[in-house]
Amino acid sequence: MSKTQNLTLDKKTQEEIKNLRIIDDALFRLMAARKGVCQEILRTLLDDDELEVVEVTPQNEMISLFRGVILDALCRLSNGEYCNIEMQKDDRANDVKRTRYHASLVTVNKTPKGTDFGLIPSVKILYITTYDALGNGQTLTYVSRCQKVKDEYLPLNDGEDIIYANTKIDDSTKHSRLLKLFLKSDCFYDEMFPALSEAMQFYKGTERGQETVSEVTKKWKQEGYEAGLAEGTKQGIEQGREEGREEGKKQAIASMISKGLLTVTQGAEELGISEEELQRIVTGAEGK
Repeated sequence: MSKTQNLTLDKKTQEEIKNLRIIDDALFRLMAARKGVCQEILRTLLDDDELEVVEVTPQNEMISLFRGVILDALCRLSNGEYCNIEMQKDDRANDVKRTRYHASLVTVNKTPKGTDFGLIPSVKILYITTYDALGNGQTLTYVSRCQKVKDEYLPLNDGEDIIYANTKIDDSTKHSRLLKLFLKSDCFYDEMFPALSEAMQFYKGTERGQETVSEVTKKWKQEGYEAGLAEGTKQGIEQGREEGREEGKKQAIASMISKGLLTVTQGAEELGISEEELQRIVTGAEGK
């Protein structure tokens, strides 16, 4: 962890904070609230040293007619574009369709009624995973829509771009150097990424930072638990209220595990079921 020991937090909480990494939702959404951190990530992975982030909304909830999504960090850039930074650790997430949905949702939510089609904002999705989502052996993959002209594919420039990045493939570039930091649970300082280093040192290496992580994590756990409980209860009414509450509890804990707020072992102990059974529930919840 760090040399700083927070005596106001119990040992269990200190251990939870110690194990958090940037790739984990609980820590990333705190760090992403800093414009400098998001700007540093985007400038590096989009290869644009002039890119400027003017606003960041962590844990941004967007609703469509039938389904809502909570975005990890939605950034508004100085050129009017929007960029959503997403973290994903589950390699059964149907990544391509997930990113397609996120891009369309941001487009719809950030386009005022009556906007001329020529003024629809450009949207980028930066999708960071712990696995090679596309299976192509690359650290970074840029995806843009193309048109086929005879036997050649040419860019269409429709204002939507998906950038897949992963921590698994190391190509010895600045991209990999940055992404590898996302897997560290200890404090670090990398002169190439000062904003990220400073944020990590604060949240993991100071009492105030650790207390902030603890407070926000507890709040997210409670909110996620209550939301999952309510949804599960609603879904289970036809099967009986008691079964509905039990289903809600399972879904709430599954949600917290997928967000990095609980481990599978902790969740299984809470529910009194095997880790294998709980993992199946987590996988099913994330695939919906």
